[in-house]
Amino acid sequence: MRRARPILAQAIIGTILGSLCVLSACSQAPKAPGQLVVAIDTDMALPDQVDTIELTVTANGMTALDVPMSVGSGLDAQPIPATLTIVAGSDPAEPVTVRVIGWKGATPRTLRQVVTTIPTDRVALLRMPLQWLCDGTAQPIADAGLPMTGNYDGAAYESACGDGSTCEAGQCVPSLNMTPLPAYEPQAVFGGGSAPSGTGQTAGTCFDTVACLVSGSIETPDDQCTVAVPAGGAGVNVGLRVADDGICDTTGTTCFVPLDGDSAEGWISQNGRIVLPTAVCTKLRNGLVAGVVVSTTCPTKTDADPPCGAWSSVAPADDAAAGPADASVSPTVPSLVASAVPDGGAASACCPLMADSSRLYTCLCNGTAPVQIIAIDPASGSITSIGTFSPQSLRARYAAVLAGGEVYWIDRTTGDAGTTCPVFATSIADGGTGSPVAVIDGDVYDGADLLADSANLYALADSVSGLAATASPVQLLSIARGTGVVTPLDTGGAQTILQFAQDMNDVYVGVDTDVALEGGVDRTSRVVQFPKGGGSSVTIAQSTLTTPNAAYGGYIGLADDGTTLFALFQQMPAADGTVDTQVLKLGAAGTTPSVVYDEVLNPTISTLRLLGAVNGAVVMARDVAPQPDAGDATYGSTASESSVLAIPAGGGAPRIIASFVNDSPIFELQAPAFSADTFWVNGSGRVFSLPAGALQ
Repeated sequence: MRRARPILAQAIIGTILGSLCVLSACSQAPKAPGQLVVAIDTDMALPDQVDTIELTVTANGMTALDVPMSVGSGLDAQPIPATLTIVAGSDPAEPVTVRVIGWKGATPRTLRQVVTTIPTDRVALLRMPLQWLCDGTAQPIADAGLPMTGNYDGAAYESACGDGSTCEAGQCVPSLNMTPLPAYEPQAVFGGGSAPSGTGQTAGTCFDTVACLVSGSIETPDDQCTVAVPAGGAGVNVGLRVADDGICDTTGTTCFVPLDGDSAEGWISQNGRIVLPTAVCTKLRNGLVAGVVVSTTCPTKTDADPPCGAWSSVAPADDAAAGPADASVSPTVPSLVASAVPDGGAASACCPLMADSSRLYTCLCNGTAPVQIIAIDPASGSITSIGTFSPQSLRARYAAVLAGGEVYWIDRTTGDAGTTCPVFATSIADGGTGSPVAVIDGDVYDGADLLADSANLYALADSVSGLAATASPVQLLSIARGTGVVTPLDTGGAQTILQFAQDMNDVYVGVDTDVALEGGVDRTSRVVQFPKGGGSSVTIAQSTLTTPNAAYGGYIGLADDGTTLFALFQQMPAADGTVDTQVLKLGAAGTTPSVVYDEVLNPTISTLRLLGAVNGAVVMARDVAPQPDAGDATYGSTASESSVLAIPAGGGAPRIIASFVNDSPIFELQAPAFSADTFWVNGSGRVFSLPAGALQ
């Protein structure tokens, strides 16, 4: 452990303060009476989220201290937590103003300000944490003039809470402290230790954020922003699952903001419930928090236990007291397998993730032809180009599937006679550009899957020519891989659900039929089973509902793990615009689906989609749309944040497996026979693996 480096400063503030010093690595606790110890801590990673902390101390209209401190793990970085000691002067009634601003680059993220007095007969503790819940609370003062890039001038900023107020736990409160401050004890700052680690004194321990929270369950707060207190375990810990913020694992996909227990600025236990700051539920509704995670793996974190990190002045525990014994190998954390697109590259993944007996495959697109097919070695992460194809119709994504050593993909041509979709095959053995194997006289849905089994391909299309006048618009197409013969199968629907599924014996398709009403539609939404061996189709699930918005309501996705069929279903929108979204387990025709998971969402902010099902577990993505700006016509068109959620095979609350900013999983999961892991690909081209333990 790196020895913490002390910072010392001297100042005189009128007749109030005799001296002032910053003590981040004091050899002993302050002994002189009449002192105020300011303790600085944070629930964000340094320097990833905050790289500079600016301290100012003001009294009698004079600034005694205004200094930025570099924080993080560098040689010149100040370890955190740190303390600033202010010695009282002759007038105990004169207030002192303490401000702490957390900067990332030249942008202030948090601002906290407290006006208080310094006791004359004791040493008091004033906590000044940099809190994620207060992110965005530093705003420029009108006409103050902003500092040049690279310069830190906290005087140019004020709290967004307004004059005389500051942010605590995401809420605006008076900045004037009216309650007696507790006595200073170093153990209350440095994890139970008498000084920071590396000073030769009794060391404390820090809180291993990711290890202690990653295996927790997602809990949904009630209307009072409380969740149930879990039973058993080493203790109770609560964290906020966020994307690329807070404190993250090495992949940057598993990030938490830890909340202190038994704290008015974290959570308290009351009548068997965990009472959360109201800002937590506000950020949940706005999509800025992906989930509230409750864990019983570790002893409860309090404000005396700083988070572990390379920036910390408190070392991790040498035993299991601060975290689980096997925390370094968590069963729920994904691993980055490969990055198919270099950082800043113009290409993106545009085909589903595919697999054979040893490798993974996908396609890379950059808006021009040809499209590159790549192979990924999941063990080494090495990437090999194994072929290309040159579509006549360039698109952002292509229906594609790997079967029998061939990557099958669908092109599109449009002429006077209508739309046709040639089906091509590109060998992964000899590469090349591929050759046509069939022609579909119809329009295959771009966003739909392409499925394959040992003999056939399956696609969804409309505008299929040669059909009887009574045929419905949506057709399931069975395409013989050997002969190229295309057989349409009538779904009986007018609109399709783009995600369909198969098992060994059947193909399952979801379709809707709408009747226009004034102010909405009357919708019949069905899941239809098509036997692969021939025979009549069967409706295995059906729901009729009236929805005021045709964009929502009914079945919206299907996934099958080989033995069980799951569906994503939306109830009709409520009066407030929210939509009750359910994961259902479907059975045979005539049986009632069982609800596996239920979440009420505001679809203008967040939506769910199925990524797949593996061994009884269901994996979903929750996408959060960018928040609207005035006149922003693209609001809701792309995901600014996306989280991967897993509902374990044994049931229970889902776990958030990964979170991303401006990136999200595309297509569906791949669970190849060569590995116990499950894989997915993001639009950025990053491929991740998920250990089997995450789905149990």
